[in-house]
Amino acid sequence: MRKFTIIPLILAFLGCSGPEPGVSLQLARERKEAVSGLGYELFFNLPEDPKAPIRAAQTISFNLERPRQIILDFKENPASVKSIQVNGRVAQSRFTNEHIVLPRRYFKKDTNTIAIDFRAGEQSLNRNEEFLYTLLVPDRARTLFPCFDQPNLKAAYTLTLEVPEHWVAISNTAPNEASVDNKRKTIRFGTTEPLSTYLFSFVTGEFQQVTQTRNGRSISLYHRETDPLKIAQTGIIFDQVFASLEWLEEYTWIPYPFAKYDFIILPGFQYGGMEHTGATLYNDRRMFLGEHPTTGEQLGRMSLIAHETAHMWFGDYVTMDWFDDVWTKEVFANYFAAQMIRPQFPGINHRLNDLRAFYAASYAVDRTTGTNAIKQPLDNLAKAGLIYGNIIYDKAPIVMNMLVERMGPEAFRKGIRTYLQQFAYGNATWEDLISILDRETPENLESWSRVWIHSRGMPHIRACISNDSLVVTQTDPLGRGLLWPQKITFSLTDREQKLNGIRNRIITLDLELAEAKTPVPPGMKCILPNTDGLAYGMFLPDSLSLEYILHNLARFEAEETRLSLLMTLYENMLAGNLSGDAFTLALIRYLPAETNNLVRNSALSYLADATLRYTTEKDSRTETFLLKTAADMQEDKEYRLLAYRTLAGLFTDSLITQQLFEQWDSGKSFDELPFAETEMTSLAYQLMIRLPKKASYIKEKQLERITNPDRRKAFAFIVQAVDPDPSARDAFFESLLEVENRSTEPWVISALGYLNHFLRQEHAQKYIRPALDGLEEVQQTGDIFFPTSWISACLGGHNSRAAADIVAAFLQEHPDYEPLLKNKILQAADHLQDTAPQPF
Repeated sequence: MRKFTIIPLILAFLGCSGPEPGVSLQLARERKEAVSGLGYELFFNLPEDPKAPIRAAQTISFNLERPRQIILDFKENPASVKSIQVNGRVAQSRFTNEHIVLPRRYFKKDTNTIAIDFRAGEQSLNRNEEFLYTLLVPDRARTLFPCFDQPNLKAAYTLTLEVPEHWVAISNTAPNEASVDNKRKTIRFGTTEPLSTYLFSFVTGEFQQVTQTRNGRSISLYHRETDPLKIAQTGIIFDQVFASLEWLEEYTWIPYPFAKYDFIILPGFQYGGMEHTGATLYNDRRMFLGEHPTTGEQLGRMSLIAHETAHMWFGDYVTMDWFDDVWTKEVFANYFAAQMIRPQFPGINHRLNDLRAFYAASYAVDRTTGTNAIKQPLDNLAKAGLIYGNIIYDKAPIVMNMLVERMGPEAFRKGIRTYLQQFAYGNATWEDLISILDRETPENLESWSRVWIHSRGMPHIRACISNDSLVVTQTDPLGRGLLWPQKITFSLTDREQKLNGIRNRIITLDLELAEAKTPVPPGMKCILPNTDGLAYGMFLPDSLSLEYILHNLARFEAEETRLSLLMTLYENMLAGNLSGDAFTLALIRYLPAETNNLVRNSALSYLADATLRYTTEKDSRTETFLLKTAADMQEDKEYRLLAYRTLAGLFTDSLITQQLFEQWDSGKSFDELPFAETEMTSLAYQLMIRLPKKASYIKEKQLERITNPDRRKAFAFIVQAVDPDPSARDAFFESLLEVENRSTEPWVISALGYLNHFLRQEHAQKYIRPALDGLEEVQQTGDIFFPTSWISACLGGHNSRAAADIVAAFLQEHPDYEPLLKNKILQAADHLQDTAPQPF
């Protein structure tokens, strides 16, 4: 583990001027050098009333090598702290910049204790009428209780909760004892293994419990679902949890390293999941699927479970030293999740699924001017949430797969086992890991890492045939002269023969330098890039090859080839090398011949995006095609459902609108087409926008159909965004600018998307500037994905020069805007660049 030396000037600065807001890297380094043997004993008295204050107390114990000033993190009103005792003595403290500063005179060498009575903070204590849960990642423990809120000061936690008698309570460990008095229940939990502050967790409220035991291991699931068809899925969920644990134990040779593995499925949860040891949280919509889940939805659930389970080893057992390396836990979670899915879904083309799951999402950011490197510098944990995004979740697993290919899977596995053993229950950096892996391979991993890990962007790759040789070149679009080493596969054809005929060649070459070449047979005319879908970059075929791909997608036998080339077409459309009209027509011609639902799903997504944003011929061809596909009983049922969902997001034709309304009203769609609550609720929102005179009727009828109380609350909130009265929508938007009205973030994001619906974008232009003005406050008060989702929802429905001008003016007026947050704006506004007079 890297050691840091602190010069006296830094200590003087911290002691005299006080620490800056947040948790600075400087402060974190200084505390890491000084504090050891850390433990927290915590007590929270949780009232049933979600607006009542929470009385709390804690004792922090730790060791010091010498007496020194201690700085705790607490982002709350100073009046929240009622009393402080240090080593049994009442202590005076100074509250400054979200910190409690305690003078050196109270502390001694070796063991010290700080006892604090306080009112708990609530920013990250998600309180609802019937339940609450903590969510403290990345630096939100300090919003709940005073602490050393940094990942490399791991501690043992002993928690006691007092809750209403009828509530259940779950934490990182199992309860040791419980008692009831005057309709209140007190529960004391066992002491945890060493954990970072962001992993401390508790959940309490009204939940149903399901427990299964297999091979001596008992796991409990807690949920609030009422639909019997959804509750019946718990068996599948348990199968996948147990399978993930067993896979990881076998791969790492390390038994599950924590006291228990329980999980809670929460309505309105902000993320897909959160890897608290012993109390992992999941989003209900990702876990309890509809009556007829698509292949993608089923794979997504398994991937989510595997991802959070992998975190138990990668992130919880071994944790990054600082949040600049948060990507190391996310890359392993997604990389290993992709491996764990394979035995659970043996009939799936998993190379195709990896391509679908990782590449498209990564390109969506990497193509923009707001892209970032996988590893980003971070000077303060207050900005740590902005490190998260598609690059660390999606590009990093692609790059990790390249690393495994360079090393070989067994050498990689050996290195991973060494890494876990060496840093067990501790912290490590990417440099620590790469030095271990470097010992297992002759490859120069440090040089490879500088480009793929520490540099932003992706190569632009071109190919041509010259003098009977395939010549492949790569360039750095950002002008730095970087070279991205990787293998790339090309298929060459003379355009006359079938793809499996004698006039086709498949060539794989190593592109290590700016140019590579290899001989090819004479007569080859078209060069089709990345046909195995393993390489990464912006592939720029010549016009003849691009035209060939456009008209021959269905001819390729390999599913991953079809999807990879489909992605190439889409990226070239966005780059202006292919018109939206040509791309849309090509998709409508191609889709009837496609047979794989994962490819179909991606193609339909591209079709919707091209139709809404990039076509110049505004007719109903796309709608007519989707309606026909959804109605065709000869087609695959899942494909029909995918087409129907796509249609429900973009329809404008009056006859189609009336037909969809009649289906929604009757509760019956086309014969044998699944039409459950999820589809009817989504369609209700869309119909209210298109049929304002029927909006009240649609609202009331759909609310009657929804029986689950949590989903009724969600509908009642989101439906305000599709109110036919513009003044009502304006008032609702204004309310969202107040933090107290943004407590359930997924509802807010859905509502913002409807407020800025493409059919109402002219009216909604007035929302863009206030949404941008409020983005910093949204970042400070919301959870890690919220600022990105906030600005994406606000801009996603806009496609006008006026919208682009608003964004450009904001950026010009804020030249010193926080760079990490500015990148989120640039990513979300990328589709507006084509309408802007100059780049943002």
